[in-house]
Amino acid sequence: MPANRHDQAVGRLIERVTKIIMIYIIHIIKFAIMATVICFAGPLTIVQTEAAAKEIAGGHEIAAQLPKLDNATCLTCHDASKGELKATETNGNSQLPHGIDNIRLGKSVHGEMQCIACHKEITDIAAPHKKGAGQKADCIQCHLELWEAAKKENLTKEKARLGVVVRNIETYKNSFHARPNKEDKSHVNAACDDCHNSHTFNVPPQGTSRRTDWHLTIPNVCGKKCHTDELEEYATSVHGKKVLEEHNQKAAVCIDCHTTHGIANTSKDTFKISITENCGSCHTENLKSYRDTYHGQVNKLGFGYTAKCYDCHGSHGILSPKDPESKVHPDNRLKTCQKCHKEATQGFVTFSPHANTHNLGRYPQVWIVSRFMWALLAWVFAFFWLHTGLWWYREARDRKARKNHPDWRKETK
Repeated sequence: MPANRHDQAVGRLIERVTKIIMIYIIHIIKFAIMATVICFAGPLTIVQTEAAAKEIAGGHEIAAQLPKLDNATCLTCHDASKGELKATETNGNSQLPHGIDNIRLGKSVHGEMQCIACHKEITDIAAPHKKGAGQKADCIQCHLELWEAAKKENLTKEKARLGVVVRNIETYKNSFHARPNKEDKSHVNAACDDCHNSHTFNVPPQGTSRRTDWHLTIPNVCGKKCHTDELEEYATSVHGKKVLEEHNQKAAVCIDCHTTHGIANTSKDTFKISITENCGSCHTENLKSYRDTYHGQVNKLGFGYTAKCYDCHGSHGILSPKDPESKVHPDNRLKTCQKCHKEATQGFVTFSPHANTHNLGRYPQVWIVSRFMWALLAWVFAFFWLHTGLWWYREARDRKARKNHPDWRKETK
């Protein structure tokens, strides 16, 4: 009897343990099934979420692109006439939008163009812009493409001014400005918009008062941004005072000596030879007298090592010969000559490279000698022709006398 009870108790214990184990196994299976479902359902949910997000984002992009990218839209942020422009934050950095003078833009040669015609990489109105794959604003490429289109449409005569721009581009490509900058090889020495404001560029027609005003701004355009030392020196010169103070349009500015688009390296012979012609375009009498000298003759043959205008007068700081600081002032002339002629003596100062025969006040000796030589030449020719005429007269008279002489008639028979 006791043994049976013991066996029954053991049986019940085994049964309970078995039930507990089965319950745990069932729970483990349920957990495994749930984990499997979660593992497969998670990525599907993420994909669906991303798709939904893209759909929402796409909706926002469509909404963002709804405003038309015309000039009016661009000016809502870039119009400088509104006063202070609002800065935008980019990666913690504050950035101001480029301000545009809308009135001057409208009067410029580009006034009828749309902003995105040049800024092709701008595809949205976000601030800052998300740059697209389009080409950045490139003055040279744009004008070349326009000229090619004009040629295909046989509109070269109607767009002759565009042809001038293209020729200027070809000249610029061979200039000193188009070379890579020594400090930053990724940039050229001077690009188009360094001289021409691309948004307000408008060269007035020649012969107009507006052209005169534009011409007088050239020294500041060249000097304030790049050539500051040259501008400072130029401002003290006879040319600079005429332009900057007296607003004399006939006085020389940068482009009169250096040209506009074909800026050359001043150390090259091509520039040294051409500079005398550039100076002579205004100083015609001085160029003629310079051509009569040894310096001028050698320069005309194509050699750049002899003295040229700027070797004696200076380049940007040219002063009147009467100015005590001038290089050609009598007190400084010998020192100027000695830059090339190391052993020059005071006799060099007596040389007058621009002396002429028609300026009595400035070159009295040359004037007197020239008049004497002209008088001497006239007297010699007058005496010669008078002597010859009298000789012919005598010969004619003697011949007539011989014809009437009896002995001469007998000899002729």
